[in-house]
Amino acid sequence: MALFDKLNILAAAATDKANSAIETGKLTYKVSAEEKKIADFTLAIGDLLVDKLDNGETFDDEIMALYASILASRDVIAAAMGELAAKKPPVPTCPSCGAALAESAKFCSGCGAKVEEPEIEVVEADVVPPCSNCGAELEPGAAFCNQCGTKVEAPAEEPAPAE
Repeated sequence: MALFDKLNILAAAATDKANSAIETGKLTYKVSAEEKKIADFTLAIGDLLVDKLDNGETFDDEIMALYASILASRDVIAAAMGELAAKKPPVPTCPSCGAALAESAKFCSGCGAKVEEPEIEVVEADVVPPCSNCGAELEPGAAFCNQCGTKVEAPAEEPAPAE
């Protein structure tokens, strides 16, 4: 019987420890949840304060100094957004209604007008003949072939147009 009593005591002790750990976990979670609420309320107070500052209200010097930092950061953001906008290619628009067009659109989704393919300007590059010795592609303006070292003969100049 003594062994059975000891097992009951051990089981009761283990149950107490498990219950204590569960209670500790619940309390830790409760504290964490309340700390998150406080952080959310603090952010909400900050948002309200910034809204009031944006509408011209003034507060003590510490708050005004922090608000000046917010304004400076807004200026930096605006400048960066301007640079980003300048780097983005322009969005094609429908010549009929002005709606934005998808890149591969053949018809406008706003008015149904047929979208004409933009004309692509082809710029002819200087044609450079291959190396007369080894046939390697020569770089424009090269005096010697970078593959075999052969001197590149200057191309015959085209005659000037008659005036």
